[in-house]
Amino acid sequence: MSLSVVFDSAGTLMKTERAVFSRETGEITLGLETTLLVFEDKDRVLVLINAGNCDILSGNPNMPLFSWISENNISYAVSCGHDTFEDATRIIKNDSVSTLQNLQDAALACKAEAEKENSVFALNTGLILNLRKNSIEFMVAAAGYPFHGVKEVIPALRDMGAEVFVASGDRQEKLEAAAEFLGIPKDHVFGAATPDKKAEIVSDLQSFGTVIMVGDGINDISAFHKADYAVLTLEQKGRRPDILFDAADFVIEDIREVISITKRFV
Repeated sequence: MSLSVVFDSAGTLMKTERAVFSRETGEITLGLETTLLVFEDKDRVLVLINAGNCDILSGNPNMPLFSWISENNISYAVSCGHDTFEDATRIIKNDSVSTLQNLQDAALACKAEAEKENSVFALNTGLILNLRKNSIEFMVAAAGYPFHGVKEVIPALRDMGAEVFVASGDRQEKLEAAAEFLGIPKDHVFGAATPDKKAEIVSDLQSFGTVIMVGDGINDISAFHKADYAVLTLEQKGRRPDILFDAADFVIEDIREVISITKRFV
C-alpha cells in the first residue's frame, strides 16, 4: 500500500501576497483571502486568468477586459464556485465597465508587496464574478514564493517512500515552474483545480493507498473531507472559518511539521 501527500499551493507551499480591486468602490485591498471572499457569498465565482506577468502588464490599459482576453487568446477557467464556463464567459463578455487597467492595478499592487519579501515570485490573476449581480465584482492578483522549509519537506517525504502531489486552483504553468524548483514531477501537478476537482484527485489516489491532504483555505474543504488525513496549515496568516478546523485531523503552523505527521503512516 502506498502513501500520497497532496499539497495545495498558495498559502500552503507558497507564502502568498494578495491584492483585490473592487469594481464597486475602485479601491484596492491587500491581504484578502480570495477563496474566502467566494465562500462568503454563494453567488460568487473565482475565475483564473491564464496569463503571465508580461501579458498583463504590457497590454493597453484602456482596452475593455474582454477585448484584451479575446484578442490575445487568453484562456481562463473557473477555479472556485459553481459557475459554468459558459456563464462565466457571458458575464465577462457583457461587462462594459472593466478595463485591463483594473487588472493591471491589482497586479502591480500585489507585485509591490511581494518584492518587499522576495525578489523571485510567481504572479496569478483572476476575477470574482457575482452571478446575482451578473457582473465582475472584483479583480484579484496573487504573488507567491516558497515558505521557509518547503525545500526540505519534499525530499524528506520522498525519502520515506511517499508520493508528493500538488492540487491547486493556480494556473498550471505557474505550478509546474514551482514544482520543478521543489523537485516535484510535472505529472504530479494538477492546476486550475476546483474544490471538487481536488476531492476527485484525492479519491483517485486512494485507489493506491492512504492519502494525506495538506491545505490552508476553504477551497480545500472538500479534499479534507475525502482524504484519509487532513492537515490544516496556518503558516499563511489570515482568518479561517471554523469548518476548516473541524475537518482537520492535524493543525500546524510550520510546513515542516508535515514530515513528522507523515512518519506516523509509513
